[in-house]
Amino acid sequence: MSAQTLLDGLQRRGASFRANGDWLRWRAPVGVMTDADLSAIREHKPKLMAILKERGAEIIQFGAYLSRREAERRARNEQHNGGNAA
Repeated sequence: MSAQTLLDGLQRRGASFRANGDWLRWRAPVGVMTDADLSAIREHKPKLMAILKERGAEIIQFGAYLSRREAERRARNEQHNGGNAA
């Protein structure tokens, strides 16, 4: 899967992304991001950042989001547990 395909698919499912310096920021409705999605985002981060910077991407607002704290907790847990976290 290409970074563009990943980005397009996640955005269709309600996720939003933006590049903030060296950070990739994202938000998604509860239940949208799977462990596989988070792994793919990490794998494609450099290309995703380039795509977003080219677009001058801003956060696209959607209805329901994970809180930043919850999203970061899930990402840390998955990274710590080798992709086997919930």
